[in-house]
Amino acid sequence: MTIPPDWMPDVPMERIICHWTGGTHHACEADCRCYHILIEGDGKLVRGKAPIERNSGKAKKGYAAHTRSCNSGSIGVALCGMKGARQQPFRSGRYPLKPAQWTKLVQVCAELSKRYRIAVSPQTLLTHAEVQDNLGIAQKAKWDISRLPFDKSVKGAGACGDRLRGEVQALLDRGGVLVDPVSRDSSIALYARKLGEAIGKALAAGLKTALREIMKRIS
Repeated sequence: MTIPPDWMPDVPMERIICHWTGGTHHACEADCRCYHILIEGDGKLVRGKAPIERNSGKAKKGYAAHTRSCNSGSIGVALCGMKGARQQPFRSGRYPLKPAQWTKLVQVCAELSKRYRIAVSPQTLLTHAEVQDNLGIAQKAKWDISRLPFDKSVKGAGACGDRLRGEVQALLDRGGVLVDPVSRDSSIALYARKLGEAIGKALAAGLKTALREIMKRIS
């Protein structure tokens, strides 16, 4: 196991979003406030200030604010680096992502996926750069992770995300992840919350329709 067990509490989580910090190869204080797990240049894991449970369900005080309007139910994992990077023309700067970080990211995502029963899909295991297209949640021109400095043949958010998901799924398929999944009670709680949200939206939509009909009749 790569992630210490006490970093992965028995709570329901919905997705994993992967980032780079935009800093050096070491996790600074500000980085640690934004993400749950950080991977430094040598592959060392650093635990963020906010434990994962603060992002479980509705985000709680002190949660890790790693993705705009998409922190509830989301685990934030970040690779330390890419300070001074430029998107066009691409320059990775003095702190490019390293192969050792990517290898560790694959292992970390595989463990989180198994622990939290998170499917390996473009909607549930993705990079920050994919959030807007895959989830329909507007972001502010985020391009992490859409280039891999150690493999310049991989270009674009989708390509990087597909590579990550492919390697994570392959590791899971090989049985190389020894992590116990969260309890069924945690999974049931997640499904119950999702069902409640869906019913609430449906009722709200029905109420709006009814109000429109009433206004038509009295106007």
